[in-house]
Amino acid sequence: MLRLHLVLLLSFTVLHTSLAQSDPSGKSAVTRTYAITNATVITKPGSELKDATVVIRDGLIVGVGQNQTIPSDAEVIDAAGLFVYPAFIDGLANTGAKRPENLPRPQNLFTPDPPNDYAGITPENSVLSQLDVTSNTIGNIRKIGFAISHTAPYGRMLPGSGSLILLKDAEHMDELVLAKDVALYAQFVGAPGAYPGNILGIMAKWRNLYRNAVQHKDHVALYAENPSGLPRPVNDRVSLAFHPVIDQSKAVMFDVSSMLDVRRAMRLQNDLGFKLMVAGVEQAWDIMDELKETGTPIFLSMDLPDAPKENKDDDKTDEVKALEAKRAEAYKTYVSQAGMLQEAGIKFGFSTKGTSNSKIKKNLMTMIENGLSEDAALAALTTNPASMLGIDNVTGTVEAGKMANVLVTTAPYFSKNSEVKMMFVDGDRHDYVVKEKKSKDASEKDAKPSQATVDNSDPIAGEWSYALITPGGEQNGKLKFTKQGEKYEGVMTFEDGTPDTDLNNINFREGVLTFDVELDAGGQAIQLVVEGKVEEKSMEGKASASFAGQSFQLDINANKDGK
Repeated sequence: MLRLHLVLLLSFTVLHTSLAQSDPSGKSAVTRTYAITNATVITKPGSELKDATVVIRDGLIVGVGQNQTIPSDAEVIDAAGLFVYPAFIDGLANTGAKRPENLPRPQNLFTPDPPNDYAGITPENSVLSQLDVTSNTIGNIRKIGFAISHTAPYGRMLPGSGSLILLKDAEHMDELVLAKDVALYAQFVGAPGAYPGNILGIMAKWRNLYRNAVQHKDHVALYAENPSGLPRPVNDRVSLAFHPVIDQSKAVMFDVSSMLDVRRAMRLQNDLGFKLMVAGVEQAWDIMDELKETGTPIFLSMDLPDAPKENKDDDKTDEVKALEAKRAEAYKTYVSQAGMLQEAGIKFGFSTKGTSNSKIKKNLMTMIENGLSEDAALAALTTNPASMLGIDNVTGTVEAGKMANVLVTTAPYFSKNSEVKMMFVDGDRHDYVVKEKKSKDASEKDAKPSQATVDNSDPIAGEWSYALITPGGEQNGKLKFTKQGEKYEGVMTFEDGTPDTDLNNINFREGVLTFDVELDAGGQAIQLVVEGKVEEKSMEGKASASFAGQSFQLDINANKDGK
């Protein structure tokens, strides 16, 4: 049974409005020289300067500290009471990438060698072929504090290579690329109904591909040295893609959530000898010794489970009490693992892949409440990923000579009420509207009339209750839309508590609302494309998707909440 985890969530409170100074029309900004003055500057984890100035010119930090000379052409930003940090680096995500259309299912899949495209074996590809500079995922993650993302392509077993992209506004893909094809992206995702379709098949195929590539590489080298008497090497794109992996000039980044999958990736690395990084890891507590012994770079998932709810029934049985205690212990272990990695002396970064943007700050705070120090959290967001991804000589700290990737907040970042007020990415400035603080009495008064605030001036902005009719029954949840300038943003959620999911490509024109969203369907990601006709406060529409090689449509209806 197809199980769709869908949560439609849209934040009413308009927290941020991107006012990127870089002009989307392509016109140059008035200046690219800035002086952020009177700020508390956290130059790197554990290093803080009071009443300091950060001078930025043409995308570089050219001065940090007190008594800095401010250039005559600089725009001076009085940051008294504000805090400046190095902007964050995301270890793994699909930010900016557009999921390609599913390939049609071949007629005959009863073969050990199905088409590579269908089997998901395309290591020769680059995420740059999927990059969409208009994707709202770039701006959405930037306003949380991220300036760089290691973006991986969509696909199955070997989708291609990921690249480091700058999370800035751009007219062309080339403006975003910081480093192209930095790691070969791999995952234990098989092809439906074809080989390799399971873990054993993928492990065997990996060894086969790698060893064929070693032979191919040796052949190419011999032919280049002296071709006389040797057959010409074939132009094998798959083997050629492995050549930099074999000579260890490129790492393999395995997207592995479970402890078992991390060990499988380590076993392949041990057998074949490539450089390994693991990302999206959710269960690291049982593999601390292996991680420390091998020094494998690890990017921990920022996704956390919801805290278990306690049964308030006074008459609950001992069995129920034992089950609750077991759930509480498992949750505590999960949210404590970042602190456990820190205590074990294992350097790690974070991956936002699969994590709702609305939960990233909250989950960081949960990790800190459960043993992770603030300095270690900042290191996992800045200096650690910079080092592990080989860009620590250009970014990751607020130092003269580094890229101007800077985050400005209203309070110490790891405090509950801090907000991102400003971002600099590659020297481009982005301002955000900070939510006005309300008194406790005013907040309570505002909260009583309703759970949601409806913007009656806009036909879409607000909260919607939806029903998605699936083969397994009706799925319900909320859709919440906000409008940032001329663009809509939104989030989806299901009532079953699965992680929130951002809406992409939201468009409303002539009474028709369209958007798409990536869903977790029984462990496989699918893209759901929704199109619905809106009349007053109701919407009726269809949700189209492809899954396991077949396309289908679901009915979806929604009603806008509030008066």
